[in-house]
Amino acid sequence: MTTIGDTAVGTGAEEDVGWPVPSSRSRDLYRRANAVSPGGVQGEGRGATPYPLFMRRAQGARIWDVDDNEYVDFHSSFGAVLLGHNDPRINAAVRRAMDEHGVSFSAANPLEVELGERLIGMVPSAERVVFSNTGTEATYHAIRLARGFTGRERILKFEGNYHGWHDYVAWSHHFATDEGDGVPTPVAASAGIPEAIRELVVVREYNDAAGVQEVLEHEGDTIAAVILEPVFHNAGAVLPDPGFLETLREACTAAGTLLIFDEVITGFRHGPGGAQGRYGVTPDLTTMGKALGNGFPISVLAGRADVMDHLGPKGDVLFAGTFAGQALGCAVALEVTSVVQEGAIHTHLDRLGERLTSGIQAAIEATGARAQVRCIAGVWTVYFTDEPIRRFRDFARFAMDKNHPVQRGYRNWLLERGIYVHPHYMIRGFLTGAHTDDDVDRLVQATASYLEANRDLLARPASDR
Repeated sequence: MTTIGDTAVGTGAEEDVGWPVPSSRSRDLYRRANAVSPGGVQGEGRGATPYPLFMRRAQGARIWDVDDNEYVDFHSSFGAVLLGHNDPRINAAVRRAMDEHGVSFSAANPLEVELGERLIGMVPSAERVVFSNTGTEATYHAIRLARGFTGRERILKFEGNYHGWHDYVAWSHHFATDEGDGVPTPVAASAGIPEAIRELVVVREYNDAAGVQEVLEHEGDTIAAVILEPVFHNAGAVLPDPGFLETLREACTAAGTLLIFDEVITGFRHGPGGAQGRYGVTPDLTTMGKALGNGFPISVLAGRADVMDHLGPKGDVLFAGTFAGQALGCAVALEVTSVVQEGAIHTHLDRLGERLTSGIQAAIEATGARAQVRCIAGVWTVYFTDEPIRRFRDFARFAMDKNHPVQRGYRNWLLERGIYVHPHYMIRGFLTGAHTDDDVDRLVQATASYLEANRDLLARPASDR
């Protein structure tokens, strides 16, 4: 076990490691949960050592666990909560929808039409839209559509970019790279993915525009789509190099390959038009979700009319779903997009983001820590390295699991001070419309005290810790 500051951390068995806050009720629930669910949680993203903290309530920028610990919540449901938990405007829209419409008809309804018109007016690439419920569904449909439209089967994706859990894209999104600086090869993210799919996936490094150009010049006639996170939020806040997105757009157009922006995180958080609106690069297809529902399940596939019209029932690419366009999700999304169009939420996120980064950067400089802080559109991250990070491998060299001692120590330090950052293989948080200056200052002060308490350790290169 390693001691970071005043917090003991480690990766051993449950009895060796505990939380720095009262957690006996979470421990007891975990024991019960293990009897009903694999690993005691609903998916890998919720797992934690020695057990997850079970949350029971959230309001605004606060969250409470079952042991009645209150935290400033910077997890924000993996960024799905844009306006804040239980936002009264969203709650009112839900109640109206329940009273005036219902939850789901599995039949055409007027709200899906209104929402479609709204999104076509907001998102540059959106000439047609269809609705589903999760980001994974949206990327699945996008890739099937790209294959149906182009008559090609292969896709190109980027190391570390996450596009959901389906077989088409669950490659090379989180793995221990041992290839140095060699050309990436597809690494399956799960058992059970047919080996044959590997031949349909080409992997390159984020920000490697030349590598993508080369592939498309030589193999473009086999590649249906290039799919990426336009801003690499699955590694925190890695921005596209100047010209990277523009080069992808040009190369895809030249090869007849569709360009897909996965804006499940960036959509509506980066502005009314998402990252494509921010950077002025328009893809052929776009997937969106998370912030659109402020915690309610809804996702979107949008794109060029001539491509989208290949979806059924108009075209020959199957699109279906019992809950596609469900009334409740559409009602929520209409309210969210109304708030987004006003623009105040993005001014708020940018202002808080600047306050956060300037405060933590000052603490980094004062302590000499080999660390860096980034924030864009309210997505913030602290990297405990001073090396440049512009691709997945830059990140993977210093942190690859939830129990990385420095990162776990930092999260636990924050937890003791009433701040929740979700256990993940990186430090990443999301600001919302409900966060305040005081919330950000609390995070800055806690971070500064952590850097000071671990001054000697964090002055060493990340590889020597």
